[in-house]
Amino acid sequence: MNDLESKKSRLVIIYFCILAAFCVIILRMFFIVTFGDKGKVSNIYDFNKLTQRANILDRNGVLVATDLKTKSLYLSSILIKDPQMVAKAVSGIFPDLSYQEVYKKITEGKSSKNWILLKRNLTPSQAEQVQNLKIAGLIFEDDRVRVYPQKSITSHLVGYVDLDRKGLAGVEMQYDKQLARGNDEMQLALDIRVQDILHDELVTAMEYYRSKAAAGVIMDVTNGEVLAISSLPDFDPNLQYEATADQRFNRVINGVYELGSIFKIFTNTIAFEHNLVKMDDVFNVHDPIKYGRFTINDDHAVKSEMTVGEIFAFSSNIGTVQIAKKIGIDLEKDSLEKFGLLNKLNTEFPGLGRPIYPKVWRDISLFTISYGHGIAITPLHIATTVSAIVNGGTLYNPSFVKLKKQPSGKRIIKESTSEIMRQMMRKVVLEGTGRNSNIEGYEIGGKTGTANRVEGNGYNERSTIASFVAAFPMSKPKYVVYVVFDRPNFTFNTGGMVAAPVAGKIIRDIAPILDVIPSEIKHEVKK
Repeated sequence: MNDLESKKSRLVIIYFCILAAFCVIILRMFFIVTFGDKGKVSNIYDFNKLTQRANILDRNGVLVATDLKTKSLYLSSILIKDPQMVAKAVSGIFPDLSYQEVYKKITEGKSSKNWILLKRNLTPSQAEQVQNLKIAGLIFEDDRVRVYPQKSITSHLVGYVDLDRKGLAGVEMQYDKQLARGNDEMQLALDIRVQDILHDELVTAMEYYRSKAAAGVIMDVTNGEVLAISSLPDFDPNLQYEATADQRFNRVINGVYELGSIFKIFTNTIAFEHNLVKMDDVFNVHDPIKYGRFTINDDHAVKSEMTVGEIFAFSSNIGTVQIAKKIGIDLEKDSLEKFGLLNKLNTEFPGLGRPIYPKVWRDISLFTISYGHGIAITPLHIATTVSAIVNGGTLYNPSFVKLKKQPSGKRIIKESTSEIMRQMMRKVVLEGTGRNSNIEGYEIGGKTGTANRVEGNGYNERSTIASFVAAFPMSKPKYVVYVVFDRPNFTFNTGGMVAAPVAGKIIRDIAPILDVIPSEIKHEVKK
């Protein structure tokens, strides 16, 4: 081969090498613009998070949390020739993106091959406007956003996720790994119909009684399923980043409070369980009880001598302390622990409140705890233990997930004790401090609670926590409803005047939904 032919061969080889390199560059540019360079997207985003997060449903299949497909907008600085024009165009579509912010991202990214995130989860209208710009270097990526169709109604139970759909609160946080796998839908014990009623009644009552906050819980006493939880003020989990700390706080599960005379349920249960009193035993309740610098009075004296049933129905502190004296420190403490009131609840939920009570249990502790002062617990504790006291004596752990089979539970009192307490609670509604909760035909039983609010190193006597716990129907209890109002500002700020009527309205509205037939209708059917 002569020199001329050799030179021609080298030129052909060089030509094909240049052509091949050109083709590689063109293909590379094509794939970057069209399909995206997955390996070069800034590490602010994990593509594994594009997997479908499992839906969350209520017990009847109503959707409460799901993923929607969206698009996110990135820019590739190396493809942008006119940063000023692009910054002006993009900031014109997105009011929350300033011209300076977009321009800075473009110019600072010139030396990088990485994509830079501009905007997550575009609306269809925004995506169309960006497409119409027809600017090289603006790149769409498939994304997903977590949405909550029920909005604020379920915020404290279902919870919410961050931008990468990682659970940060509620069920979303507790079952984050399971939901992230996206294999199966999660069905909650929640009944959205019941939840809606609880939420609406609390919102209305909170405004009417000018309360600073409110909370409520509804449980199935036969298995521990939590049908509804509401904590006010609340927030829209779709906009959770706008919520304040007060709105995010779950008062039912995370908050611990001194809840007052609700605790008389437990004091009387202990006394009856150990045959220390009978319902018609009489105590003198005329004189206040003095202990050192403490004086225990009744807020509303009824008469000088009262039976145990009357002491409970009219919520006498003096009478309850005399019953507590028969119980004693050790039995009171051991029984409350057995009832699950001295420990965190055995259930799966983030941030469970831990009860607060004296390290050393003295006589004054025995006295004050008997009527609900000197011990702070969550409203969910109250609902859980009262469920056991009225259902025949079996304690079930609260369940936020719909149960597939009946749990075994733990017996904490005899059935005979449960029967007595049902009679006592029914008497409260028919004759005592809970009369405002009575709804004809539904056999409601319950107990009022009014506690001075703990503030600083003492109690604010002008600030109360008013609550009422109800069970129905008392002939064969199926559900417990507990409502709490924090710092109501009404004519009378007691559990009987503020919380009891709200509980009654809730029961009136949820009973038909839950197939609880009024007693007079039952009698007609039997005939």
